Amino acid sequence: MNDLRLAMPLYWLVYRHNNQISVVIEPGASLIHAKMRSVIDGLDQGEFTEGHELDRRSRVSEGDDRSYQKA
Repeated sequence: MNDLRLAMPLYWLVYRHNNQISVVIEPGASLIHAKMRSVIDGLDQGEFTEGHELDRRSRVSEGDDRSYQKA
């Protein structure tokens, strides 16, 4: 499915653990949704410090939420 109206935005999530910084890029309908998905996927190692929505041209199709697309 290549329709951008049905695509979810990508979020840049930053975690700090043992003086190291980890970055997770996760799709979601909102920042909270992307953060929740990172928890479910076990990617939330450490303290969440910040999150940002990536450029709207960077999207993931809902049917294939792990394949990256650049519009």
